[in-house]
Amino acid sequence: MSGYISKDFVHRGCGLELNPQKVWQFVPYPVRRGVEKSKEAGVVVKKVAGNPEDIEILRSMWYDPADPNMPDQLKDSEYMFIAYNNAGSPIGAVILLPVGNHLFLNNLAGNEDGKLLRVQDYLLWHCVNFFKDTDFDYIDVGVSYRQTLYDFFKKWGTFNYPIIFNVPKIRIDIGLEPFNSKHYNSSVHKAGINNTEEELNKVLQGRKFTFIPNIEEAEKIFNRLGIEFNENSFNFTDSNLTDPFVVDLTKIFSVQFGALIVNLEIDDKSLWNLHRASDPFKRNFIFTNMLDELLELDVLTARRKRNIELFDKYFSLDRIKGVRKKEIVPSAYYFKSDYNDRYSLKLDEFGITHYYNRDLNEIGIPVHQNLDKLHIEYLYAIYRGVLNLCSEWIHTDVYVDLK
Repeated sequence: MSGYISKDFVHRGCGLELNPQKVWQFVPYPVRRGVEKSKEAGVVVKKVAGNPEDIEILRSMWYDPADPNMPDQLKDSEYMFIAYNNAGSPIGAVILLPVGNHLFLNNLAGNEDGKLLRVQDYLLWHCVNFFKDTDFDYIDVGVSYRQTLYDFFKKWGTFNYPIIFNVPKIRIDIGLEPFNSKHYNSSVHKAGINNTEEELNKVLQGRKFTFIPNIEEAEKIFNRLGIEFNENSFNFTDSNLTDPFVVDLTKIFSVQFGALIVNLEIDDKSLWNLHRASDPFKRNFIFTNMLDELLELDVLTARRKRNIELFDKYFSLDRIKGVRKKEIVPSAYYFKSDYNDRYSLKLDEFGITHYYNRDLNEIGIPVHQNLDKLHIEYLYAIYRGVLNLCSEWIHTDVYVDLK
């Protein structure tokens, strides 16, 4: 029977910057003393090819010698180091695998003699110095949901990052549209309807508009009138747009329904008789509900831009800079990554709607005004779960008992 598996909440992964001076000041005294202990004992660390013989040395020290996740042979781009005592016997080993701009700590182990000399600490310290002037920015020491192992990781984490692997039983509801149940309001107020119409006239700078129940019905109207369909939801305030276009209100405001056709006015009689798309009750309902956000459209936009800045801060750890679109109201946080195909699949698994253009290798994740910092952290944590190579490991149900 399989054991309990967690990894379904946001934890903190540990990153180790490749800056020896900063690292030495950061790590606690027992770690520095362990490094000195190995050095005083004459421990020598050598870079090896990672051939089957080298792997076998590591396997002999690993908690599960039959671990199917252990590599059989390293590639030229991957790294392995073995630590030897002053008698020339191997006492520790480490494998680091490149993932973008960082090195993933795939394996780190020491035998009984090595553990007495704190050889794992010494190996990590050696790697910090070995890679300090390379193209890599840091070592991803990783994350563990086992307390004792995580305590070791934390000692070597000069910074941390959010990470999650598995979908929680009760999912966090995050979508591209800003609506959620907290914003549901079934009441209708005539004053609110009138105020919304007046504010729309201001925002649209006097351009004509027609309310449609949804964007699908709007597209049918365009086709019926022989007008080329054009959605421009995120630039709807741009006065330079003079041809008819559609605004999907659910993409901008916290409403369940509604679209506007801008630069085209259709009277209620034609909307019903010709297009069968008249719904005055829904119009009044939506106009009442969207008023507050419409009056503070600049605040709504600023919140979306703030969320983009938060994403930039997180993704900068991976040398990723968001792709800016020509949008007045930002629709999403767009970026390109070698891992976007897997990230998109993982977002689907977590039930998070997003844009994904496979041809451009470009993904867009939610930034709307009803997200807060924890939501942004959650979305990045899912990405970090994809980057973590152990997310693809086979669970062996082999556990190390606490002593």
